[in-house]
Parts: sequence; structure tokens; C-alpha cells
Amino acid sequence: MNLDNAKEKILQAALDLLDSEGDAGEITTRQIAKKANVNLALINYYYQSKENLMVMAAGYRMGGIIEQVLLESNTDEDPVVKLKKLLTTTADFSFKHHEIFKIAITGELKEGCRTSCAMVIPLLKELFGNKSEAELRIIALQLMLPFHFIVIYPDKYGDYLDVDFFDEQQRTRTIIQMTENLLSRTEGKKS
Repeated sequence: MNLDNAKEKILQAALDLLDSEGDAGEITTRQIAKKANVNLALINYYYQSKENLMVMAAGYRMGGIIEQVLLESNTDEDPVVKLKKLLTTTADFSFKHHEIFKIAITGELKEGCRTSCAMVIPLLKELFGNKSEAELRIIALQLMLPFHFIVIYPDKYGDYLDVDFFDEQQRTRTIIQMTENLLSRTEGKKS
């Protein structure tokens, strides 16, 4: 067996199980190895742990969701609508796989919010074409950091805002309101 092929098979098996099982915490390395038709030891060889593999699989799936939302968006669609759709869709996926995303977002914060900020900057450029790259990055951080902390601490953040973030309607309403508040404050500070 080609070892590079085994690595891809393991990732694909994790993605398939993530889609079908829903709860990454319930998926075992034995299930992954069986589905990938590989030796169990190869999971640790390539990914060091099930946790690392599931974070990678969740990140890969999230990237696909982001790409799909952006592709489905009409090019004439208002950038604010696209941004809200992107944020609510990714939040829905994050809460569907909450435990694994808590881990993934903790890693994202250690990286300085690089990936998630990069996903919103193109939309922010559409909205604020007159802003510098540094200003867009600051806006992206102001937008994304609260969402990261909502995923990591949904109960504490929920108590603070009186919102149950595990309830899709309450979560969506709050994300839209937070986004509108930030955008209206930012629009008021045009360069």
C-alpha cells in the first residue's frame, strides 16, 4: 500500500464519519481505520492523535463549507448578506461539531486568527474598499474574535448576552445583530 495514499484514505474516512456520525467525540480510531482499510497505527503515524485528525477533518470540511457559501452567493449579492450567510453557516457547522471546533478554534487563536480572518477579509474589502490592509485586518479581528469565544465558551458568553448559542434561531439572530453593530460602527469611521 502506498503510504501517501493511506494518509489520504484516513482523512477521507474521518470526513465520511464526521458527516455521517455528527459527533466527532463518538468516532473512534478503530472506526476510522476500518473505514479507511488501514492499520490502526497509521492514524497515529500520520496525525499523532485522533484529536489532530478530527481537527484537520473539521477544518477541511469548514473550508469546503466556506467555499460553497461563497460560490453560491450571487456576484451581485450584497457583501453584507454574503458575510452574514458565511458567519451563520460556519457557526451552525461549528455548533453541530462543537467539541472538535472548540479544539480547532483554540488552535486558530494561537495562530493569531489567521485562517478565519482571511476568510472574511475579501468580503470586508468589498464593503470597505477605501480601508488599508491593516484596517481590514483589525475589522476582521473585531468580527471574528467574539465568534471564536462564543464557540469556546458558549455558556459563559450566553449568560453574558442572555442567549442559548446551541439554539440555532437565537445563535443566528445574535450573530446577525453583532455583525450589523460592528459594520455600522465601522461605516461611521470611514477613512
